Amino acid sequence: MDPVKLDLPDGFKMTELGPLPEEWQVVRLGEVLEESDARVRNSLLSSVDRLPILSLTKNAGLILQSVRFDKRIATEDVSDYKVVCRGQIVYNPYVIWEGAIHILDKFEAGLVSPVYPVLSAIERVADPYFLDAWLRTPPAIMAYNRYAAGAVNRRRAIRKRDFWQIQVPLPPLPEQRAIAQVLRTVQRAKEATERVIQATRELKKSLMRHLFTYGPVPLAEADRVPLKETEIGPIPEHWEVKSLTHVATFIRDSINPSNHPDEIFDYYSIPAYQEVGGPVLEAGKKIRSQKLIVDANDVLFGKLNPRVPKVLLVAASERRKITSTEFIPLRATPRTIIAEYLYYLCWSDHIMPKAQELVSGSTPSRQRADVKAFLLLPIPLPPLSEQREIARILQAVDQKIQAEERRKQALEELFKTLLSHLMTGKIRVNHLIQENEEEIS
Repeated sequence: MDPVKLDLPDGFKMTELGPLPEEWQVVRLGEVLEESDARVRNSLLSSVDRLPILSLTKNAGLILQSVRFDKRIATEDVSDYKVVCRGQIVYNPYVIWEGAIHILDKFEAGLVSPVYPVLSAIERVADPYFLDAWLRTPPAIMAYNRYAAGAVNRRRAIRKRDFWQIQVPLPPLPEQRAIAQVLRTVQRAKEATERVIQATRELKKSLMRHLFTYGPVPLAEADRVPLKETEIGPIPEHWEVKSLTHVATFIRDSINPSNHPDEIFDYYSIPAYQEVGGPVLEAGKKIRSQKLIVDANDVLFGKLNPRVPKVLLVAASERRKITSTEFIPLRATPRTIIAEYLYYLCWSDHIMPKAQELVSGSTPSRQRADVKAFLLLPIPLPPLSEQREIARILQAVDQKIQAEERRKQALEELFKTLLSHLMTGKIRVNHLIQENEEEIS
């Protein structure tokens, strides 16, 4: 008896793509997809001239071009552009990455570059949403890279005849649709969460403009707040204007962590900010250069390339805390300004855009904000009670954003897990087929 079969779960068979349910097939893309070549010049659609022009991006799929003709391949003459309809798949043969293949789902129809192949699933054989999902799985990505040719990774082309040879698992059509339904449900939940995050971020921006102009009063009562004109614009009459250097101390205490090789530090650095949004735990022996010593509630403003905003509020912990010299560390002066207010102030229009102008350096990625000029920036200074209320309001918004970010991350992980298990038959959704059939009957 074949020993491989002994290890297979009941109802499974060994295929070129690994163990799959017995009723599934393995086919090539050329057997389930066909190319559509509907061009604008030949289209019978009466409103083709009003169709949106779409671009293929890695993270967002097929999106509306923000400017109609902002690509080198685009010209004022779009007669050669291809018409793509909802449910058709588009891919970029010259850029092999996960986002190079997407199905049109957010628009009824659109126009795409003539270099993009437009594909339709063959009816009664394959579901386009199932194929779209599978075409973004790790095995599919491996297949693209196996066939792709080119010296530069992000510009490796795949020939059409090779693309058609890529193998794909093919459940019965009803099961394909059920799998696609599950994955689309999770995907739409993630997209809804992304919209909530975006809307909440926009709310935060509006709130910050309101709070740093009128103070912590309801929007409807803003016109009742007596204002005065200052060098930083209108602020409530009872507020002051001070420079950062009058309300915060620039921290200069330093340490060489390598002199404490076995000590674990909370290390705030630019890479750590980009990766985890906070500090990393690092042994002193792994930190080679001099660092600044900071403490809980100190505010760190990223001076390296401030066009990419970076502001942190140092968190409390039992470990010693250090920061890269690429941050400007500020310590709030007691009874003058509270740390949380200072933190949000660094994100506000009173500091961030002005700091972005106080730079020197040959290239944007290596520019640094001038510390002396930064510390002289004027800021609005309300009474401590209003500072606390402003910080409390913004913290509540941040907590909402963080909760939605966690939900988005959980949905992304769920999608990846489901994608892997559904596409290999480890999870079956046959009960959904039965439920759909019962609803139809």
